[in-house]
Amino acid sequence: MSLVTILAVYPFALLYDGLVAEYFRGWPLPWRTAVFPLFLAPLLTYAVMPWFSRVLRRWLYPEAPRR
Repeated sequence: MSLVTILAVYPFALLYDGLVAEYFRGWPLPWRTAVFPLFLAPLLTYAVMPWFSRVLRRWLYPEAPRR
């Protein structure tokens, strides 16, 4: 699940850093760093991770071997 989370976060981190972060450069560091997780956490929790979990279900939760 850790690998799936990294795969889900990386594209959004890249987009954020490339497209959005420059607008917050003048803000103090604590405020600037709070923006990303405030948007990313709900997006991942309710949209991206449920979809990713369904797509990778067989890999994440393989069937137990039958005897």
